[in-house]
Amino acid sequence: MKRLFIFLLALALCLGILSACGETAEETVPAEEDPEIEDGCSTLPGGILPELLVDGTLYHWARMSEAVPYIDETGKLVQLTKLPDGFEEAGPLGAVSLDPPEENFEMQAGFSASGTVYTDPERPLVVVVHMTTDWFTGQYVRFESGGLADHLIRWDGRLFHYPYGFGVPVRELPEGCVSIGTLTCVSGDILPAADLECNSAYDGYGKYLGGREVFQDPADPDVLYVFETQYWREGSYPAWEICRSWEPGDPLYPVE
Repeated sequence: MKRLFIFLLALALCLGILSACGETAEETVPAEEDPEIEDGCSTLPGGILPELLVDGTLYHWARMSEAVPYIDETGKLVQLTKLPDGFEEAGPLGAVSLDPPEENFEMQAGFSASGTVYTDPERPLVVVVHMTTDWFTGQYVRFESGGLADHLIRWDGRLFHYPYGFGVPVRELPEGCVSIGTLTCVSGDILPAADLECNSAYDGYGKYLGGREVFQDPADPDVLYVFETQYWREGSYPAWEICRSWEPGDPLYPVE
């Protein structure tokens, strides 16, 4: 049982790195190395992060869609992905090549692929493709627009990014900070629309974000402070994560 748990954990980590019944595309490209390809995502065959053009918007490969590994009746590990509720078929995946896509449903990738594109009008920043490639068969893959990011908080018409996994919380708030309310969690497929909505449910420790109190320093409107309890060997203490203002295109992680 312990070995099975370790194996499942390793698989989940691999799927995170890859972060990944339709008609076939007419054109595909061979999955062979090309010296002109920039190594933007070396964990995927071909060394580039696939991009898909849908209705004039570029979507980049994010991860496998709702991946759920399980053990079948024979004891074999099976990787199951599914189409999220609300998504409907939009058309077959188009030509796949090493060039940036120019036509609807075309995809840039370093490997061959075919499949079907699915969209949801209520979630225009996400596209799902039921895809078969030369390295997996019949899996749903999630693509996201550059305008979408997770762990975003809306306040006063602006977006702020909660530093998931890389923040350095402070143990004291700046003088003059005031409480502005508590967080409400919404779907990660959309951008928060109302004040203090957050489009992620959990922090880097797996603790629920909903109900967390949020503070702001009136003298520094570009920063929010989200309360959390920090745990240490000696016990626990209150702290606040620093959330800085964010716009589409801004980096999510610190840039040296």
